[in-house]
Amino acid sequence: MRVKLANYYEMKVPTSWLRKFGWVVGSSSMPLLAVWGVSAEMPADYKGRPFDDAAYRKEQREAAERPVLPYHHFEEAEVVWRGTTSRYAGSWVISSQSNASSEVDVTDGKSIIHFHAKSPAYQYVGFGSRWAGPEEKAVKLDPSGALSFSIKVTGTPKMQELFFGLDYRDSTHISLRPYQPSFADGGWHRVTIPVRAFAKTPAASALEMRTLYLSTFVWNAADFDVFVEDITFDREVESHDTAAPPVRSGKGSSSRGQTIPGRVECAFYDLGGEGVAYHDTTPINILSSVLNQQAIHQRPHATAYHWNFRREEGVDISFAKDFADLNHPNPTDPPVNQLYIGGTEDDEWCNYTVRVKKAGTYQIVAAYGNIAGMKPLHFLIDRKPAAECACPVVTGSMHRWTREKIGTITFPEAGTHLLTLQYERGYNLGYFDFEPVK
Repeated sequence: MRVKLANYYEMKVPTSWLRKFGWVVGSSSMPLLAVWGVSAEMPADYKGRPFDDAAYRKEQREAAERPVLPYHHFEEAEVVWRGTTSRYAGSWVISSQSNASSEVDVTDGKSIIHFHAKSPAYQYVGFGSRWAGPEEKAVKLDPSGALSFSIKVTGTPKMQELFFGLDYRDSTHISLRPYQPSFADGGWHRVTIPVRAFAKTPAASALEMRTLYLSTFVWNAADFDVFVEDITFDREVESHDTAAPPVRSGKGSSSRGQTIPGRVECAFYDLGGEGVAYHDTTPINILSSVLNQQAIHQRPHATAYHWNFRREEGVDISFAKDFADLNHPNPTDPPVNQLYIGGTEDDEWCNYTVRVKKAGTYQIVAAYGNIAGMKPLHFLIDRKPAAECACPVVTGSMHRWTREKIGTITFPEAGTHLLTLQYERGYNLGYFDFEPVK
């Protein structure tokens, strides 16, 4: 399937990824042809923008100090789900390795959506329930309002994270943890999420809700139940600014992009989201938002900046840890807490806005860990193929690191360029040093 993104390039989306979300049935997987070129110049309408680490650190500090709004900030206005009132009403579980089922229970006259899933290993699991079809009336959401529902999660092991979305096709999923940290303790809890929290909320009250969608990752064998009831549309009692603060450029920041010659940090890919700044085959950051939320992974040599790094975005990011990356001999040790892109899958990519100080050919030196049989890495400059780089050393594990020369790339002109990195399954990618070839 060919999808046009951001009005300036097209890409082929793997049908295996679409099939996982119920969009495509049958047909074999098609290769991703990410931003293979159209013009030799950085597109003027590119919607991404450089990641600013200094501003990000400041924003995270401010967010940690910002008081959490009390749950009674919203009051119930309208019940929007009333059981099987539509021929479209129904529930489902998406999980390729689970014997999953769902049903609607009626207890004490109340309708409860009940999902059950069992997974033998690491697995993406999604739950959904729809009450209105395309021709039926949906619920209009006011940007100043909120969504509320009651939820109970039971099972072992304890679920670490649960995400809420308006639709299974929506890449904007909201973590329940900031709104109800105790959601998985086995009891009933009320969750209230301001509509402003959804990135796709329009300025006017035109957003419709006809589907409830929850998703999670299961790292080990798991057998759990999720119950949801009393889904309501709430109105705001009084005005509060719950929107995230704007990104601001701090002194010495990378607000104009990373610099070549120099180091390009893989985790500092551009801002802009799925399909613009990056493509990832899962909608959530399964490392920062799931794995690193476990206490054992929040290492004493790191901080919340590392284990929460860009956790609301789709690219899977983690950091070099004592017990995973530094407890064995490496050809080249990574720096402690080195941020890296991990959990890579075929046909994923990231965009980087870079400032090239001088035109010419550069040696690419990569810090990476990989498994056997890896395909080459590809680089594009302003959407045109520029370098195919085969890693000369196979480390045998994504957590066994080395630093090697992997190839060269030529920037014909100095100035600001769009650098695209395409990678395949089985890599941990820390950084790339671009060194002038004399």
